[in-house]
Amino acid sequence: MLSILCLTLPSRITPPAEHSVFLPPRLIRAARTNIAREPWARQAADGIVAAAKPWSAMTDAQLWNLMFGATIKRSWMVWSNGHCPSCHQSVPMYTWQMNAINEPWKVRCPHCREAFPKNDFGRYYRSGLDPSGVFDPKLADRSLLYNTEHPNPDDPLHGFGVDDGDGYVDGDKRWRFIGAYLIYGQWKQAVYGGVVLLANAYTVTGDTAYAHKAAVLLDRIADLYPSFDFGKQGVMYEGPPRAGYVSTWHDACEETRQLAEAYDQIRDALPGDTALTEFLSAQARNHGLANPKATWADVRTNIEDGILRHALAHRERIYSNYPRTEIALATIMMVLGWPENRTDVMTIVDPMIDKATAVDGVTGEKGLSGYTAYTIQGVAEFLASLARIDRSLLKDLLQRHPRIKDMFRFHIDTWCFGRYYPQSGDTGGYAAPVTQYVGASFSRVPGLQPSSFTLMGALADATGDPAFLQVAYLANGRTVDGLPHDLFSSDAAPFRRKVAAAVRRFGPEPVVGSVNKEQWRLAILRSGVGDHARALWLDYDAGGAHGHFDALNLGLFARGLDLLPELGYPPVQFGGWEAPRAVWYTRTAAHNTVVIDGANQKTASGACTLWADGESTHAVAAACPEAASARRFERTAVLCDIADNGFYVVDLLRVEGGSEHVRFQHSHFGTLTLDGLSLAPESDYGHATQMRAFRMGSAPEEGFRARWEIQDRYKLIPPERKVVLDHYDFTRGAEAGACEGWIAIGGYNATEELWVPRLVVRRRGVDLSSAFLSILAPHDGAPALSGARRLSTERRTSSGSQAAPYGDAALEVRRSDGQTDIVIIGDAAAGPARIWIPERQVEVDPGLCRITLDRDGAPRYISLSGGAGITCGEVQLRLKGPDTRSIVEVRLDRGRARAVRGKDRIEALTIKGRAVPIR
Repeated sequence: MLSILCLTLPSRITPPAEHSVFLPPRLIRAARTNIAREPWARQAADGIVAAAKPWSAMTDAQLWNLMFGATIKRSWMVWSNGHCPSCHQSVPMYTWQMNAINEPWKVRCPHCREAFPKNDFGRYYRSGLDPSGVFDPKLADRSLLYNTEHPNPDDPLHGFGVDDGDGYVDGDKRWRFIGAYLIYGQWKQAVYGGVVLLANAYTVTGDTAYAHKAAVLLDRIADLYPSFDFGKQGVMYEGPPRAGYVSTWHDACEETRQLAEAYDQIRDALPGDTALTEFLSAQARNHGLANPKATWADVRTNIEDGILRHALAHRERIYSNYPRTEIALATIMMVLGWPENRTDVMTIVDPMIDKATAVDGVTGEKGLSGYTAYTIQGVAEFLASLARIDRSLLKDLLQRHPRIKDMFRFHIDTWCFGRYYPQSGDTGGYAAPVTQYVGASFSRVPGLQPSSFTLMGALADATGDPAFLQVAYLANGRTVDGLPHDLFSSDAAPFRRKVAAAVRRFGPEPVVGSVNKEQWRLAILRSGVGDHARALWLDYDAGGAHGHFDALNLGLFARGLDLLPELGYPPVQFGGWEAPRAVWYTRTAAHNTVVIDGANQKTASGACTLWADGESTHAVAAACPEAASARRFERTAVLCDIADNGFYVVDLLRVEGGSEHVRFQHSHFGTLTLDGLSLAPESDYGHATQMRAFRMGSAPEEGFRARWEIQDRYKLIPPERKVVLDHYDFTRGAEAGACEGWIAIGGYNATEELWVPRLVVRRRGVDLSSAFLSILAPHDGAPALSGARRLSTERRTSSGSQAAPYGDAALEVRRSDGQTDIVIIGDAAAGPARIWIPERQVEVDPGLCRITLDRDGAPRYISLSGGAGITCGEVQLRLKGPDTRSIVEVRLDRGRARAVRGKDRIEALTIKGRAVPIR
């Protein structure tokens, strides 16, 4: 794409009119009208102006001197896993505090409030400025490098906390106070942050003084920006960096784009600003700069060449998560030449949207509520910007790229009862909720950026999907008040009426059933409503961008909690991405799945082999043997409703290959007890995992129960509500026990650690074939199940009965309401011979079957998927053929039958040999 840019973009493009591309006069008039008439808009504008006040009070020379050169090593953290040298409390990652305007050249410990470095670095910096105004350490006065609180050279603290730009060093410890301050203080707050705030103040007021001051900063940035190369000059996690400008690559991408947008905002005020060229030309003469800055054309060239065109020519410095770089490039091109270069811009935008929506509407990058959403949020803002410029643009793009709708639906479809997203990949925290739709970034404080509320309205208009209006309503705190929080809106009242009407008609929340994102490899089974809503999810791939090696990882949201949580975003605060504890979060053994011979999985994509979403039975099966380097690696998960408020899950993992299969499972915070096992300590698992305290024993053939007593650490549910998760295990020939797994609490800016209990089920042997069979049954202290057992099965052929293959599984599930379920998961890979359960007189084709028997043993409900027929006592159900992508459900009552699902697939139903009509 860069080659296309270079070929199609002329070296100098000037818009036909000196006005903003992204905020044309029509929008500016709308904003200023709102500010004049509407209290909410006036309040927003007052906030924007107040934010720019520190810079508006500075002289041009003070502003010009804020920018620094690339001669001091910049660090992304003071010390990623460090502590305060004064109070010795942990201060990891981004927790050091900085205020570049009120306390320049200092960082503060958030605990003891001590400021570092202890030397007067500002004075030292000024002593080293060369004729061009850039710091040169060779020129600096090193006699100034002492602790100003202890100026006596004989004082043992004379050198404590002193940083010459390369960090304060104490033995093998290094605190890069100034290196981090340059990025988070001087750059992000004082320089780049100042440009954005001044440009915003100009937009809402029309006062050219703000544009003038923003231009002073922009021009000085442009002098030096090409000299910044974070990949060669920076430090990341105490090691080598990747790329970037002042900041590392992902932030450099956003900063460069926003600098271009700020320039776009102010440029209509600059051609006649003679004071600007007088000041900048004097600075150019005094500091020997190549560009004389004698005219506005000189200044414009400096800004456009030094920032915008330099980024176009050095795409590697603004490389970022797809498609953030493409958005930045398109934005820069539009600032330089829209609308004349529309065709060139669309050579970026069209393939960008194709790729950004290629995998079920998204890019395929993992980190579902994090990196996956980060992509969409960037596209959302860009599309909203285009829609503001030309209202027909969004409609035109939707017509050419209909999967844009899927992009914004993705995080509606995967959001589970407004509280959780499956934490697939690098995202979230252990068992932590996500209570906001993450497909767009919403702000209820009107600013200059496009309103995502307005975008949701435009999407609803263009697609006819009311879910986008419901999302806007939820993001606004379940009210229409203040919508759409858009300074540039000219139809706020009609927008509010439209949202209110959608909520009245369709309800406040989008109604979403079970979904299977087969390209993204994520299936979510849903049932129940309100406090009894539940969602069972299965991730059936491994690896990929920001992915974990977690093929066939199972998750469960129920009783208001995440009962089978992912560990979350890797704790990079403990030494970076390659540190053992960060890598642990990505390893197979850290997930609710099976590990073969201790090996980590490899990157692979699985396939869904069964999808059956009925009224009372919901099931998914998937296989991903390539991830585990196994002959067989597949999982079947069945969500069985008992009533609106009761359910259980049947879970079967089939694994072939290797000599050791170990299943790990953890739940929400709480305690774990195992009944029916005699355990003894044994050595830890090893294999580069973070687990300890293993206790193992032989599992009885009749099975055992593990129980988690859940502790609501995050206070997510009413305090009187009790939650228990029972796990009934029926794996044959296994050992079982418990261990503890390490987790970090509180995100990457915290260092609190915890060990959570984990269930371990292990099988060992030569060229092993295993079937890990279990039931999960959450409850509130009054179990919905009174017991369960595994049933013996055979296979029947025309020549008689034969032993059942290891992959067949049949369970008798005794319910507290007095009824009994028979759940059968047949192994289709073992052949078409029918499964026979002698003691229950059930014969069924291989596939999935669930039968509910009343207190007298008579069948009241039958569901079937993947098989073509079943005989249960005197009841025989025959289908037109097997289908692994649908389910047939039939309810029986006193000789009558009603098809709940799949009536058109039923060939015949007989009871006692007599045909029964089906309603």
